[in-house]
Amino acid sequence: MVYTEYLVHVDSIKVHISEVSWDAITVLVTGSNGLVGGGIARRLRALGANVISPTRDELDLLDSDATNRFFAKHSPQIVFGAAALVGGIQANINNPVRFLVENLQIQTNQMMASADNDVKRFVLLGSSCIYPRNCEQPMKESSYMTGALEPTNESYAIAKIAGIQLGRSLMQEGKLDVVVPIPSNIYGPGDTFDLERAHVLSALVRRCVDARDDGRKEIEIWGTGDARRELTHVDDVADAVILIAGLERPPFLINVGTGIDHSIKELVQLVADIVGYKGRIVFDPNRPDGMPRKVVDTSYLRNLGWTANVTIMEGIIEVVAEYETKKVSNPKANG
Repeated sequence: MVYTEYLVHVDSIKVHISEVSWDAITVLVTGSNGLVGGGIARRLRALGANVISPTRDELDLLDSDATNRFFAKHSPQIVFGAAALVGGIQANINNPVRFLVENLQIQTNQMMASADNDVKRFVLLGSSCIYPRNCEQPMKESSYMTGALEPTNESYAIAKIAGIQLGRSLMQEGKLDVVVPIPSNIYGPGDTFDLERAHVLSALVRRCVDARDDGRKEIEIWGTGDARRELTHVDDVADAVILIAGLERPPFLINVGTGIDHSIKELVQLVADIVGYKGRIVFDPNRPDGMPRKVVDTSYLRNLGWTANVTIMEGIIEVVAEYETKKVSNPKANG
């Protein structure tokens, strides 16, 4: 039965956790070469699921006909839609058309193919950038669509919002069961270290490690450093998303995060201390900060007994080790 209630308040919903036998389910994870998709695929395989995780060459999500044929051939029961065009502030500023159009196509083609091929549940990975720029903190699911967006990633956010609306519409018409986890900023193994495309922590790790190795006396960081970000390790996000996928009657939007945020100044200093960089850290206030603060309210998941396990210190050490290993093994390919 398709679940059609929308934005149900956590205190008024009766949660039923289904007995999911992942080893008996065929699951499709799109974007499995990326940070989030890779984390979800790893966790599902550990649970014994039959995971289909196509590369871009095997499944072009920008091609609606090819996507529909792939879904018809493989008949997944649950789809984790983690594929997306993502990037940092500069990439979003430079490519607003591409961030809007490609993400619209990727989401639409997956969900329509799911509706046409008897997928039992579609898990659409959202983003906390869908919340208003000046949203009350921590950001509750009920704050969705209540104010203006952050201008620096507006095209990406609008694409995500359009995907959410499509999911809601398909549910209203009884064509597809959709749930939308909304993670905070994500980090961990499998991210790119390309400075235009990397998530915030991977970008800071690369800047600090490279500055240390090159003997630079200072590094420059965009913005004032006062913006605050909540970072959640990809393994914790994967666990939460899989938990959400197994709920019998979840609310439509569900925040995923640690509930703890740090300023960019705090994060870059922590990274610098871990990697042993002793130079100056200079902030450029003429560059954009993005949203002033982004931390999500995770009351729903906390009430289910879920909490994040990876501490920020443990996670940073892991990402630093990954980048240092990558530099040693292939110093010319840091992206």
